[in-house]
Amino acid sequence: MKKLFFILLGVLLFLSTIDAATNTTKKNQSTRPTIKTVQQKRNLILGNFTKGSIVDGTKGTGSVRRWYLFNEGSVGSSYTILGKSQYVSVDLGYSTYIRTIESLLGGMNFIVGTEITVPIYLMTKGRSNILDDHRFLEREETKGVAGFGVQLPLIMGLEYKGFYILGLGGYTWLFMKDTYYNAGQGENPTVSTQYDGIIYGGGLGYKISNVVNIGLRYVRGNMTNRLNQTNFDAQAIAEGLEDNSITKARGRDLYNVNYERFYAFISYVF
Repeated sequence: MKKLFFILLGVLLFLSTIDAATNTTKKNQSTRPTIKTVQQKRNLILGNFTKGSIVDGTKGTGSVRRWYLFNEGSVGSSYTILGKSQYVSVDLGYSTYIRTIESLLGGMNFIVGTEITVPIYLMTKGRSNILDDHRFLEREETKGVAGFGVQLPLIMGLEYKGFYILGLGGYTWLFMKDTYYNAGQGENPTVSTQYDGIIYGGGLGYKISNVVNIGLRYVRGNMTNRLNQTNFDAQAIAEGLEDNSITKARGRDLYNVNYERFYAFISYVF
């Protein structure tokens, strides 16, 4: 009887051990993450992110905006008013800017960047800014170009379906050569001079399929004519033009020379 009792007790203990082990294994299996579960969680996390052109790993939800980078090379023409003189130029330019991918207000995209233009002045008319008698500039008998400039503004604006409007603000330098008529013998006298100053303005345009950009710009400001950068050639000195120099007589720079520039261009986006 005792032997039977101990045999039954042993069987019960054995079955209990097997049941406990089985339950533990099932519990561990139920709590252990499967490959499918891990992949689902990974996709859920990574799906919230996407690559941007400039900012990599930007949230696709739009909480941090992404940008496109644009570079443009341009050619155009401008009409410039500089004090009492006017010029027509051929312009070469380069610009680089970034634009948001996601739309902002009303489907518009934000633009910010910079653009540099180099006007090469070919035609001139008007009067002198640097001589006290403000005599006329020579238009026909001239050599080479009438000067060139460098314009470097920051740009900021909005674009909507290719159309854009922007504001500009920056600095410009003008390296001019004034030619005056010589009634006597010899070459016409020339005076080389420099202007510089802060500029501001605006512009608009249209981009065709983000490949070609057609634009208009207008800038203005007050230029300063630099005393130390005003140089009279030998013929100008011989004719006494140096004695008529406003900056030489004042012994300082000439300030507040009005500057306005209208220009149009076409550029290739790359």
